[in-house]
Amino acid sequence: MTEMFLHALFAVRGLHGTLLERARTERGASMVEYALLVGLIAVVAVVAVSLLGSSISKLFSNANTCVGSLTTTSC
Repeated sequence: MTEMFLHALFAVRGLHGTLLERARTERGASMVEYALLVGLIAVVAVVAVSLLGSSISKLFSNANTCVGSLTTTSC
């Protein structure tokens, strides 16, 4: 029973060391992943601004008109 436990312990320790070594050598891959993520966020931001730009512009223009003419109640 003890021998089986020791074999399992050594196997887990060896696997742990292998995983740590892979994590140290694959830092470039995580940098590429971050770059892809930033690029995706930039694309989503550009698409959102292009789709919502005119409606947001109209919203601010309407708010400017309402603030400029406080005597009217059409706002």
